[in-house]
Amino acid sequence: MDQAKANETQDRAEVDRIIAQELETLLGSPMFTRSPVLSRLLQFLVQHRLRGGRSSPKAYAIATEALGRSEDFDPAVDSYPRVMVGRLRSLLDRYYADTPWVHRLRVPQGSYEVVVQYRSAPPSARSAGDQAGDDDVKAATVPAAPADPRARSRPGDRGSRFGRWLVVLILMALALFTLWTLRGGSSRLFVGDPVPAPLLEVRPPLAGNSPQSRALARALDGKLRDGLRRFELVDLLSAKAPGGATARAGDYRLDTSLVRTVEGDTDVTLVLNRVADQRAIWSQQMRLTSDETPEFTAIEPLIAQLAGDYGVIVRDQIQRQPDNFAAGFPCLAQFNRMRQMRNAASAKRVDTCLRATIEANPRDPVALTALSLVRYGDWQPQRLMPAGREALGEARALALRSYESSPNSAAGLFAMARANFYSGNCAGGNAMGEAALALNPYDADMAGFLGLFKLTCGQADEGEALLRRSLQLDASYPGVPAVTLAFVLSQRGELEEADRILDQMPSPSNMEPQYMMVRAVVLARQGDVAAARAQWQRLLAYTRQPADAAPETVLGRFMITPAVIQRASAALRDSGVVPTETAP
Repeated sequence: MDQAKANETQDRAEVDRIIAQELETLLGSPMFTRSPVLSRLLQFLVQHRLRGGRSSPKAYAIATEALGRSEDFDPAVDSYPRVMVGRLRSLLDRYYADTPWVHRLRVPQGSYEVVVQYRSAPPSARSAGDQAGDDDVKAATVPAAPADPRARSRPGDRGSRFGRWLVVLILMALALFTLWTLRGGSSRLFVGDPVPAPLLEVRPPLAGNSPQSRALARALDGKLRDGLRRFELVDLLSAKAPGGATARAGDYRLDTSLVRTVEGDTDVTLVLNRVADQRAIWSQQMRLTSDETPEFTAIEPLIAQLAGDYGVIVRDQIQRQPDNFAAGFPCLAQFNRMRQMRNAASAKRVDTCLRATIEANPRDPVALTALSLVRYGDWQPQRLMPAGREALGEARALALRSYESSPNSAAGLFAMARANFYSGNCAGGNAMGEAALALNPYDADMAGFLGLFKLTCGQADEGEALLRRSLQLDASYPGVPAVTLAFVLSQRGELEEADRILDQMPSPSNMEPQYMMVRAVVLARQGDVAAARAQWQRLLAYTRQPADAAPETVLGRFMITPAVIQRASAALRDSGVVPTETAP
């Protein structure tokens, strides 16, 4: 039973002591160290509790005192505090999932109050394979009833014979299921019509009746629709043609409004609503100057954050159905989640559901591109083994299939761009990558990887510009662009900006090993060689390499491009993170 509510009957001084102690531990952990905004939010909620707050803090106080919003913040139209508290809940759950605990901090759903949850037994008493959730932390043990000597089974007892036959039947069923699985039957669990992408209804912006306001509203509506339609993981709801079939109901609705101020600026508000429960799940407000309209280029990051691979809609779908690996959109969403979280446990399921998606639609460029990237990842750590060579061959073949299936799609073009870059063909990679980005200039992930590839090919200025563009579009899950840009800056001696970029990376990051490598270089160049070498030791443990392993060997466990591995290894030696005598 969940004991979070037990705080009400516990000694308040003891509860406050536990909360303060847990806060100190959490703020010192790597997860929270790399999440300064959520750390500040947690500290605010705890301090509110410790100061004697008898009720949850208000959304306005959270926004203005903890999250840096201005005094004109309106919680009625902006859900930012609720969204950030939701992220804090998730981060707390991830921290305690990996940390043995007897008591932990929680922020219950529907509340902004910090409470303590207790576990009835020490965590060491639970087996390593125990998957019990928080609802089981106080489960009672029921003593077994004493055996009745008269109930002993006899050899001729019919119940005993029935039990033995039941066991035999169960074992036969398990054997048949195992045989079916080994013959590929498990993939058939996913076969069926792929689940389509969520449907987004974009409402015309609300605006004033003046000609200028109506013109701006039309321009804003066109900008939003043009950007959102370029993404593969969101479909726009189109008006039903006369006499046509009834359109599928929308899953989300984007409400937009703009207000022109007396100074000539324009206030734009975007609110994303989940249609199923009519709940606002995301909102943003911005003030644009007259120079920024009617082009509305300033809202391009909002488009990316709504519909991108790690955008609001994808995250909401995963949060609501975290174990949905059905073919189609759920599988593609899980693929992006796996990239973001580096969750090896889900890799097999993602591989299986991607193959099921392709089986249902053999010309789906998005699924083909995703599976190609998965296979490149399989090749990376075992490139010198037969399994690695097999993975590389399939990765290239899938990229080619994606391009041939849809040569005018961003997914198909970028699949071939990646294949060209990985094989050392910079000219082909550049041509394909730039064509893909032209089709979707709002894709933060694609811009970031193209920036990395251009840097690898010696196009430093273009590469850095694309990395910055990627972070500008969506810095919520930066991964490759952030660590690559931080590395470039550290090489130029711009350590303050490099440090700031690394500090802003959320945790856990899909670039955890790259993060540790770049952080080590930055720390060493800042003069803290001891901390840098400690970071390197963590990376050695992560990659399961010996203490004297050469950087090339370690980096080869999670990097693909030889030129990048060589540059990073040289930086590790030059900065003093590893001894210069560690030869590859």
